[in-house]
Amino acid sequence: MWGKSLLVLGFMGLTIALSGCQKEPAQQEALIRPVKLFEVAGSSSQQLRHFPGHVTASDEAEISFRISGELVELPLNEGQHVDKGQLLARLDDRDVRNEVADRQASYELAQIDFQRKKSLLERKVISQADYDKASAQLKSSKAALDLARDKLAYTVLKAPFAGRVARLEVENHQFIQAKQTILLLQSDNTVDIHIQVPESIVVNVDANTVEVGYMPQASFAAAPDRQFPVQYKEHATKVTPGTQTYDVVFTMPVPDDLTLLPGMTTTVTIDLARIIRQRSQIPYVLIPSQAVVNSDADGRTLVWRYNADTGQVGAVEVTVGRITEAGIQVLSGLQTGDQVVVAGARQLTEGLKVKPLRWERGL
Repeated sequence: MWGKSLLVLGFMGLTIALSGCQKEPAQQEALIRPVKLFEVAGSSSQQLRHFPGHVTASDEAEISFRISGELVELPLNEGQHVDKGQLLARLDDRDVRNEVADRQASYELAQIDFQRKKSLLERKVISQADYDKASAQLKSSKAALDLARDKLAYTVLKAPFAGRVARLEVENHQFIQAKQTILLLQSDNTVDIHIQVPESIVVNVDANTVEVGYMPQASFAAAPDRQFPVQYKEHATKVTPGTQTYDVVFTMPVPDDLTLLPGMTTTVTIDLARIIRQRSQIPYVLIPSQAVVNSDADGRTLVWRYNADTGQVGAVEVTVGRITEAGIQVLSGLQTGDQVVVAGARQLTEGLKVKPLRWERGL
């Protein structure tokens, strides 16, 4: 009995002791706010812009016959390379050859008749009208012969340029109609690259200030670590439907060690400082517009700069220029290598300790 009472008293004492310990508040560490940072790059590197693009053939032609006939030779496969002047397809030419022979005989007969009439005219045996009729007949038969010879040449298709057979539209031994597409031929020694450039850039491109010899660089997913120079070819003067961009075309030779086919994607890197007119010589850096805040207290324009040594942020007054598609121009207050907060800047205070959420460089 006494033992049971002592056990109950002991349990109550332990409970009171634990309750007393819980009344002491635990010391919690101060919360460190995560922030997203942007590292300020030099003005020269910030003039680089990257444009997605796609590859097309520099030359492309739908090959067809000018006349109808039965296809008797088609020694090609899709994807096959052909040289300029190589045989692509041939029609059955037996009827055309017979026509050429008939026109040849008519021409020779007309030529003999003309020579006879010419001799008779010189002896004044026939009239000038008979001579003129023989002359006209000779010219007509000569034209008919040339037409038949051309028709014979039309029974053969040869490659107008070196390239690759992109697609075959018919099978051998089919009857082909005139102007029916036989195959699609694409050049494979050079390719074109199309990109869409916004009007804000197009309007500032000046042919007189483009750096002589400058060539943008293209990169491909198959060779991400390589850059290939591309040469300007042409540009559209009509806006692309649904956008405020213009189609700009570059061209490049196909590398020997890289397969480039129409439809593949690419990225073209252009240094705007080397192609557009410079409106101002005042140096500046570009930062994301969300990094700039206006102080409610004094109206100053600020950015929050991160100090990697202390892990704290501090407000820096800056002078800003115009807003561009790449960011906002900062004319003074920042230097290359500074790290500024680009997310949550309005919730910061002077000397607040933060931790980088994500490191970025470039826009």
